[in-house]
Formats: sequence, structure tokens, C-alpha cells
Amino acid sequence: MDLSPTRYEYSDREQRFEPADHERFDRLEFAVQALRWLRPKRMTVAVYTRTRHLQIDRGRDLRGGDGATWAIVGIPKTASRRHIAHALAELAGVAQVPFVVDILVARAAN
Repeated sequence: MDLSPTRYEYSDREQRFEPADHERFDRLEFAVQALRWLRPKRMTVAVYTRTRHLQIDRGRDLRGGDGATWAIVGIPKTASRRHIAHALAELAGVAQVPFVVDILVARAAN
């Protein structure tokens, strides 16, 4: 019979796969332009550069009145236009609209 105390260990490592795009373009400018086209309703959005994965934090804007929200979008230097466009379309609630990501990427190219 083993009388040694039982020991449990738990490790919670976050793993993400994000494609890296090394194309040179201003990712923050692309995000701001996409937000101008998407115009999320009753939402204030700030964008900034991150060192790792694309991240979106959001919440209720208590000062903005009923239904107002805020979002902070962190964009890494390796994010692709498509990845940024899809994340912002989800934020605006239009990711399911056909071709919205393609249109955002194509508009930025012109």
C-alpha cells in the first residue's frame, strides 16, 4: 500500500495558431480604414500594436448610454489583411455577410 501523499499538478498553457504574413503595410491604418467602412453601431474602437496574437477586448460603455459598447483591438506586426478584416467584421457583427472580408481586403488594395 502506497501511503505517500497524493500530488496534483495542473498546467494551463494557451496555444494559438495564427498565420504570419510578412507583407509590409501599415496594419493600424488598414484597421482604422476597415472600421470606417464597417461603422460598428454605438461602438468606440481603439487599435494598437501588439507583439503577439491579434486580440480584441470589449465591454459596455456606461457613459455612452443604452447599448453603447467599446472595444480595444491589438494587432501584431505579422497579422494579414484577411485576418484583421475578419476580426473587425466579427466585432461589427457582419462576419456572416457574404464577401465582406473580401471586399475589405480589395478596398484596401485600391
